[in-house]
Amino acid sequence: MSKGRIAVAMSGGVDSSVAAYLAIKAGYEVVGIHLKMETDLPEDPELHRCCADLGIELFEHDCASEFYEKVLYASAAEYAAGRTPNPCCTCNKELKFAELLKAVSFLGIEKVFTGHYVRLTEDSGIYHLQKGVDPGKDQSYFLYRLTQDELSRVGFPLGELTKAQVRQIAADAGLQCAVRKDSQDACFQIPGECCGETLRRRCNLPVRRGKFIHCGKVVGRHDGIHRYTLGQRQGLNVALGVPAYIRSISPESGDIILTTHSDELLSRDFTVKNPVWQSGDFPFSGNITVRVRYRSPGVRCRILILPDNSLQVTPEMPLRAVTPGQAAVFYDGDTVLGGGIIDHV
Repeated sequence: MSKGRIAVAMSGGVDSSVAAYLAIKAGYEVVGIHLKMETDLPEDPELHRCCADLGIELFEHDCASEFYEKVLYASAAEYAAGRTPNPCCTCNKELKFAELLKAVSFLGIEKVFTGHYVRLTEDSGIYHLQKGVDPGKDQSYFLYRLTQDELSRVGFPLGELTKAQVRQIAADAGLQCAVRKDSQDACFQIPGECCGETLRRRCNLPVRRGKFIHCGKVVGRHDGIHRYTLGQRQGLNVALGVPAYIRSISPESGDIILTTHSDELLSRDFTVKNPVWQSGDFPFSGNITVRVRYRSPGVRCRILILPDNSLQVTPEMPLRAVTPGQAAVFYDGDTVLGGGIIDHV
């Protein structure tokens, strides 16, 4: 007996295909939904081949204009301001889940499954997003902005699986995508080009050139602040005789301040703007940890709510190269509490 009709977000990769396969095996009537974010890219034959292998119908939803405005242009503007955004956090909230749920509503479908490596639990009507069991693939950091309404309409079949297990399931099911390589860069990035330059060029923004400054002296010039981020060491092309790191970036002057002392990159507190809490309320109890970038480990912290509703975050140990524009995501163990955008360090 069918459990009902659901949609699965399809990309043509192994993760989305296995999510659809597991949904079918669980007894759902599955249709595929693909978000078309780039109008000038050719059709991906793997996408249609995956759906054919699974025997599911595929619907495409064009959201290229929304992708440009809400993700590409917004991220390019952050780089131009000397900040380092996380386009994937923005895309998951403003585009992927919002557009997915809007698209499937037109099909009369309420529930969407995706291939994200996260888990979802429910307790007394409150949904809790948790880390995936595979620490190397966990994607909970990118989904901290999902609301209770959105969480109530989504499912994550891969959350209890490792990547190796997912590939094995695909191979056992005879899916041709089982050996397809994972993409390593942002979906819009040009190989060999830094993310900031790709965005600046695509959005036709001006270049803010300037000087490298060390100990008050000009030690070099650069081709635009959008190419750099705090703590960066590689690609500076500055010869100081010892390793140099970016300590600060001035969008007004275009100057980039360098340091040769890595301890000057440590931050003892920072502020976070636009915080959101997935349960709807600030977590007044619990062992709160914070991650300041996708691959960083969680560190215990104290949170103070400021009068403007931003947060002052004090980790129990200084953190290296905390970067304005990146997401700070808060956890209680494996459970996502919420997060916001790092503002002032």
